[in-house]
Amino acid sequence: MLSRVAENLYWMSRSIERADNLARLVVAHQSELLDATSNLTGEHEWHPLLEVTAMGDEESDEDVVTYMVSSRENPDSVLNCVFQARENARAVRDQISEEMWLELNALWLDLKQIPETALDRHSRICELTIRSSLLFRGIVNTSLPRTDVWAFVQLGEYIERADKTSRIVDLPHFLPAHEAAPAWNTMLRACSATAEYRQRYGGEVDAASASTLLLFSTTFPRSVRFCVRRIDALLHQISETEEGAYLNEAERANGALLARLNFSGVEEIGTMGLHEYVDSLQTDLNRIGYEVAQRYFLLRRDSPPESAEAYVNSRMQAQVSMQQ
Repeated sequence: MLSRVAENLYWMSRSIERADNLARLVVAHQSELLDATSNLTGEHEWHPLLEVTAMGDEESDEDVVTYMVSSRENPDSVLNCVFQARENARAVRDQISEEMWLELNALWLDLKQIPETALDRHSRICELTIRSSLLFRGIVNTSLPRTDVWAFVQLGEYIERADKTSRIVDLPHFLPAHEAAPAWNTMLRACSATAEYRQRYGGEVDAASASTLLLFSTTFPRSVRFCVRRIDALLHQISETEEGAYLNEAERANGALLARLNFSGVEEIGTMGLHEYVDSLQTDLNRIGYEVAQRYFLLRRDSPPESAEAYVNSRMQAQVSMQQ
C-alpha cells in the first residue's frame, strides 16, 4: 500500500472519530448544565471543555460553543473534523466502500444546509455527527475486507478514541472542587458508558469506579486499555509480526503502554494522581501516533515534523486551509 493511501485512510478515521467524541462531550456537558445548580454562568461554564480538549490556548472572538462546534478557524471544531474526514475519504475513494464515501459526503452536505442563524444549529450539528459516525463505523465493519485498508481505518479510530477518552477522564481537574463530582456523569454520558457503569457498580457514580471503567476495562470499547489492545493487534496485523514481538518503534511504544495499563495502572494513579497519570497517557499516545507516522506515512518526506503535535497540527491546519 502507498504511504499516501495509508495516511488518508488513517486520518479519515481519526477525523470522524474526533468529531464524534467532541460532539458527544458537548452534548453531555450541555445536558449536565441543564440539571446543575452551578455558580458559573455563560462562557465560564464551557471553558473547562476547552482545556480538556487542548483548545484553551487558542485565541478567538467566537463564543466557546461556536468555537468547538462550528468554527471555521478552529481546525478541531466538529464541523472542520467532518470536512477533513470527507476530504481524506475523497482522496481514497477507490480504496474504501461506496457506502463509506456516501455516508461521509451526506453528513457534510447535511451539516452545510443547517442555517447559521438557526437557534439550534450547534445541537443539530452534534446530533447529526454522532448518529452518522455510528452509522459510518457500522458500514466500515460490514463492507471492508480485513486487509491493510481496514487495519489503517481501525488504527486511526482506536488511537483517536484512546486519546479522547483519556482527555475526558481529566475533566474534573479543570473544574472547581464542588463541580468535580457531578462531572463524572458527564464523562460517562460522553462515552456512552452510563448503562455499563450501572450494570457493573450500580448506585451513585464515584470517581474511582468511573475512572477504572473508562481507563482500564478490558471489555468496554471506549476504555483506554481496550483501545490500546486493539492498536496492538492492528499494528501486528499490518507488519505481520508475531504478537509479543515488535518490528518497529510504533509496536514497541504501544506494547510498553499496554504493559503499563495491564500491570500497574491503578497503582500509578495512586502514586502520581489522576491528572498526572492521564497526562502521561496522552504523552504515550502522542508518541505512538508519531511513530506510526514515521513508519508508514513519512517515508518520502525530506523534513518530517519534530514532534507528534507538530505533525497532527500541520495535517489538520492544511485541510482547514483547503476549506477556506
